[in-house]
Amino acid sequence: MNGDDSLLQTLTKLLIELTRFIDSTIDEDGEPRAAAKQLDFVAGAFDQLTPDQRGSLARMVQQLAAAEPSAERREFLDTFAEDFGLTDDAE
Repeated sequence: MNGDDSLLQTLTKLLIELTRFIDSTIDEDGEPRAAAKQLDFVAGAFDQLTPDQRGSLARMVQQLAAAEPSAERREFLDTFAEDFGLTDDAE
């Protein structure tokens, strides 16, 4: 793994954890609309990526899911690519 791959993996882990946290606040008391807006922002940012970039990110998330010991986190990772529009409906 080169330095760029390591940086991408670290940033992907941070992004996943932040979106998982935000997602978990939607069903709790507080500001669920604010959380939903932030998740929509993340999905919108992913829409700006090229198909190749979305595919690369989806593969990185799959790798993280395969290595994740926590069932709760693994479940979130397993649906992340589809939930955030990283994969085409045909995939």
